[in-house]
Amino acid sequence: MNNEQFIGSNLIELDSIGSTNNYLSKLANETFVENGSVILAHNQTNGKGQRGNGWESESGKNLTFSVLLQTEFLKISQNFLLSMMVCNSVHELLSQYIDKVEIKWPNDILVDDKKIAGILIENSIVNQHLHQSIIGIGVNLNQRDFSTAPQAASLALLLKKELNKKEVFTKLLTIIERNYLELKQGLWFRINSYYLNHLLGYKTEQNYQIIKTKEQVTGRITEVEHNGFVRIMTSDRRSQLFEMKEIKRLV
Repeated sequence: MNNEQFIGSNLIELDSIGSTNNYLSKLANETFVENGSVILAHNQTNGKGQRGNGWESESGKNLTFSVLLQTEFLKISQNFLLSMMVCNSVHELLSQYIDKVEIKWPNDILVDDKKIAGILIENSIVNQHLHQSIIGIGVNLNQRDFSTAPQAASLALLLKKELNKKEVFTKLLTIIERNYLELKQGLWFRINSYYLNHLLGYKTEQNYQIIKTKEQVTGRITEVEHNGFVRIMTSDRRSQLFEMKEIKRLV
């Protein structure tokens, strides 16, 4: 990490914690926390995922951390640009090690349909703008046993070798900082384009289930809006907008 980098310059490293997001949120509520502060846990016992799911991680094997970022330059209606930026950063990192990395809407990272990383962002809001955001990231690095999560994989499992956790972590923080500064500068087209170009199902047909009706549809993602809603053109030429809890991709 270079001396001028601010993401990770304030790093709290913990042997074990329930949730790095919870820890950082509590800390931010109790005291001033610098922009770019990072909580890294070598063992996360109660990690949180999307849709209320847990995030299981073998102790000492993976990257489980949270970053606090000031995001007051984004309106609530633009909140998903932050998610895109983080997805892009993790995708960019993993693509340095392995091919066929894809983003699955809204913010999972897959390799050959196996989940290799997940992201959970929790925002605080002031006057219709984001205020600060706590970004939880889990990357499956050196774990090899996924008997309790058969749809998951790790870099070590796919590459058949262990990786240097500190080296990967440092690379990822550097990428996140560069992309965060682009987001802050308003380079939204670049962020949006990268996300769509690596999004599973963008302009290609996939099978989905509409949660409320249980209806199964085939369709192509044509757009992801800045508020996170996804637009899908179904095979019968219906164009529909969905939010995260309304639709899921069928494997």
